[in-house]
Amino acid sequence: MFRLRSTLGVALGVSLVALNLAACSSSGSAKAGAAGGSSSNQATTSIASAAATAAASPAAQNGSAAAAPAASAAPPSGYTEPLAPIGCGGITPAMVNDLVNTPVTSITFSSGFGVYPDHHFECDAGMRVAIYPQDSNKGQYTADLTAENVAGIPLSGVGDVAVYTLPPLSGMPDIYAHKGTVTCELQPTSTVTDYKVAIDPKSAFGGSITKEAGAAWATKAAGLCTAVFTALKA
Repeated sequence: MFRLRSTLGVALGVSLVALNLAACSSSGSAKAGAAGGSSSNQATTSIASAAATAAASPAAQNGSAAAAPAASAAPPSGYTEPLAPIGCGGITPAMVNDLVNTPVTSITFSSGFGVYPDHHFECDAGMRVAIYPQDSNKGQYTADLTAENVAGIPLSGVGDVAVYTLPPLSGMPDIYAHKGTVTCELQPTSTVTDYKVAIDPKSAFGGSITKEAGAAWATKAAGLCTAVFTALKA
């Protein structure tokens, strides 16, 4: 009898231990499941939030390429045509002051808003001086001279070929010269009183010059192109 009770007691104890272990295991699984569910919910919320942000973004709506700004075509700050200081450097203030009424103290240059494919540039020498260093076929020279719509008058001793033009109302002459691959164009303003040139006494309000005065001024002014040709070794 005693052995039977002892055996039953041991069996009962083992059963209780087994039940406790099963309960702990079940509780642990439930907690793990709850924790796993919480992590999953957080991840889902995070993804949804990111998706909403991306959907509201212009880049997502229009595509990243469309949202990105177009690459600027402007040259780096301070960049200029390398030949500009060389070509314009051939012109001195003394040469210019022999042609204009308002003295200049320096010759400045500009290559516009970047480097042009033909590398042309301009000098500010009391008048517009446009230089085209790669005009080997005289295309620019011919086009610009043709656009004047008046016959060119030859200038001797300047480059390979040079002419000046006078507008119908006898304003200031424009000068076109070419040597080697370089074209040089001088374009003064239409205000004749800006320049050292004889005014036609018969003109209304003193606004025009005689043909002889225009020829004399053009011959002297063409020396600026000769200086540019020399500087560029044309």
